[in-house]
This record gives sequence, structure tokens and C-alpha cells, in this order.
Amino acid sequence: MKPGHSLRQLLLGWLLPSLVILLVVGAIAAYLITLSAATQAYDRALLDEALAIAKQVRIENGRAVLNLPPIAHQVLLTDKFDHIYYLVQGPNGEFIAGHKGLPLPEKSPVEENWVYYDGFYYGERVRIAALFVPSEAGQVLVLMAETLVKRERLIWEILLGMLVPEILLVMATIWLVWFGVKRGLAPIERLRKEIASRSRHDLRPVPENTAPAEVQPMIKALNTLLQKLDGALDAQQRFISDAAHQLRTPLAALQTQVDLALHQKNDGDLRLTLQRLFAATERTVHLANQLLTLARAEPAGHLPGEMQPVDLSQTVQECAQEWVPRALAKNIDLGFELESVQIVGIPLLIRELLANLLDNAIRYTPAGGRITVRTMVKEKKAALEVEDNGPGIAASDADAVFERFYRIKGSPGDGCGLGLAIVKEIARTHNATVELKTPPSGQGTLVRVNFALTT
Repeated sequence: MKPGHSLRQLLLGWLLPSLVILLVVGAIAAYLITLSAATQAYDRALLDEALAIAKQVRIENGRAVLNLPPIAHQVLLTDKFDHIYYLVQGPNGEFIAGHKGLPLPEKSPVEENWVYYDGFYYGERVRIAALFVPSEAGQVLVLMAETLVKRERLIWEILLGMLVPEILLVMATIWLVWFGVKRGLAPIERLRKEIASRSRHDLRPVPENTAPAEVQPMIKALNTLLQKLDGALDAQQRFISDAAHQLRTPLAALQTQVDLALHQKNDGDLRLTLQRLFAATERTVHLANQLLTLARAEPAGHLPGEMQPVDLSQTVQECAQEWVPRALAKNIDLGFELESVQIVGIPLLIRELLANLLDNAIRYTPAGGRITVRTMVKEKKAALEVEDNGPGIAASDADAVFERFYRIKGSPGDGCGLGLAIVKEIARTHNATVELKTPPSGQGTLVRVNFALTT
């Protein structure tokens, strides 16, 4: 299908020529069948005349003679349209009666005692019936010929008689096909107008019930796309709203600390203000990074082509160099139990997922605590676990902690409540699930992310 061609043009371009060709082939076939039947009828009439002449052949004194009365001769050669010729030839090829020079058959028939063939006589095309008659003196040949005027007139009569109805039939068929295609495509045209009339903010599903069954799968796919687009736009709006709300407070604090520093003259006070300014800057940078990671983790933030094979254990080993020093700085025992597990994912997002799990674990696990990172195959899934022996998460907060900016009351530290929300978004991007459990020891938190294994 060439660019710019409509479905109506495509259907008409396939249907109309095919129908016309079919009708023409049908007309030619009917014409040939009718012509064959008419030709056989004329040929049999010639053969009947040859038989009538053969009955008048007598053997006298060992010679074949034709006893044909003058009136019968006149009737035999009378025809309104064609010239009639005949020839009677003896067993030895001698001329007995009729018109000399008529073309003789090239060979005798195998099964019947007659044969039909075409020839020329005095410059005119003639149709000839040759009858081989056995007699006491030998085989007598009777030829009966006529010109082709009646036959040619019959051809034209048949042709004209069939062409006019066929032309009318073709015209009616073209109109019916055009009308049928137009009516058949009417629901698609209404669908096009309905979609075209929408504003760019109207992402409601397109009605499926009124569409033809053949178009409904396409409409379902379109509605799925609209749903994803609506989700992406909603996520973008929520991200902008959340970012504006969350950044307003730390930025205001930064502005206040800078203004205070500008008006302080005491070095001790200035140093304390600068320390507070550094802490506020650090929190703002952390929040900005978390917000950008969250935006990157959402479905609209990546392309399907970014997916590639990932070894979870190797990813953990790469991240260990960054997180082991931070754990040691807080006197936390960070251990690893790694099994090589292959998944398909986006390496950058997998590292961000692990980083947020470790950041939460280190942030809320008290000094002297223990954190263990595991990769394994569990229940036919590729599992990534981060277990700590910190304060744990109450069952009442198990679902809420995955919401954006939610922090458990009384939580220590200066987190922004985005860590587990980011983990959830990255897991959803990879069609993975996140489980929040209590470790077998009964203390702390165990977060498990279950990915699909590569086959």
C-alpha cells in the first residue's frame, strides 16, 4: 500500500479490476460455449444435407451415379445468406457430380464416417462436411460446403447480445462495490471524526462496541496506548507538583542560611551557619537526585531498546565499592551472599534500585548493625534481597512506605521518603514485584525484588 492511499482506494483498487476481469472472463467463456453449440448445429445441418445426397447415390454398371432431380438440386443449393456447394466423388477419385475444386479432406476419419473442416473455394472461406459412404464399387466421398455468412452473423449477434448485458452488469457491480465499500467503511470514518474532534487533553478510551469486529483489536491497542499516555502525563504532572512542593522548603532554608551568613560578623557563628548551609545543600542535592531518579524510573522515562542482559551478582559487586565505605563509616557490617542470576533489564536502573535499598538500610540501621545483600533463584524467580536488623517496618505502614514522600512517624535521619517509591517504580518498569518481609530473626526489614529469569 503506497503512502497516502486510503483504505477505500485500496479496496476498490483490488475489488473492481478483479470483478471486471471475472465478468469479462465469464462473458468470453459463455460466448465460446454458445458459439461452439451453434457451430455444431450448423455442422450437423451440413452433414444432414450430405446424407441426403448420399442416399441418392446409385451403383450402375459398377459405377457410382447421382440421381438427383432438378427440383431437389435447386432446393439443396438455395440459401438466403450463404452459397452452398457440393461434390460427389467416386471410389477412384473420379468426379460424379457437384462443384469441382472443393477442398478435399486431408485424411479419413478414424471412428466416424464423416469429418468437418475449413477451406477456401473461389477465394471465400467455407465450412465443409465430408461424408465417406461405403458402396459395392468402393468408398464414395460426398462433400457439402457453405460460406460463413450465417455463422459470422451469429457471432456478432451472440457478441452484441452478451456485451450489452455484461456492460450493464459491470456498471451495476461497480456501483454496488463502491456503495458497499463506502457503507462498510462508514464506522471507521465515524471513528476517525470522533478521534479528530478531541482536544489534546482528552485521552478517554475510544468506544469499542460500535466498531466492526475487525477494527476492535486496533481500537483496544489504541485505548491501551491512550491509557499508557494518560498515565505518563499524570505521572509527569505529579512529578512536577511533587518536585515544586518538596524543593520549596529546602531552597527557602538555603536562602535563609545564606542571608544569615551575610549578616554575621562573628567567626564562630559564621562557621556554624556555614555548616548548616552545607547540610541544607546536601539535603537539597539528595532530594534533587531522588526526584530525577524517580522521573527516570517511570515508564515514560526509558525506551524498550534499553533492556539488555544483566547479571544481578555482578551489579551488586560493582555497587559494593561505593556502599561498603559508607557502611563502615557507621560501623555497620555489610555482607554479601551472591549467586549468579541472569535477568533482562536496564543496568542503570538496576543499580539505582540497589542503591536506594542500601541507602535506606544504612540510613535506618543503627551503628553496630548488620546488612546482608543476596542474589539467588527463589521460586523460579531471580531474587535480589537486602536484609537489615534495624527497627523494622510495622505492618500498618507496609503499603504506605512505597508511596512518594511518605515517612514513618518518628523515623530518624533526614530522608525524603522517596527511596522505596523509586524501588517500586523501577520494579514495575521491569515487570518485577517487591515484597516487604520480616527477617527470620524477627528483627529488622527484608526487602525482596523478584525478577523474571532469562530463558
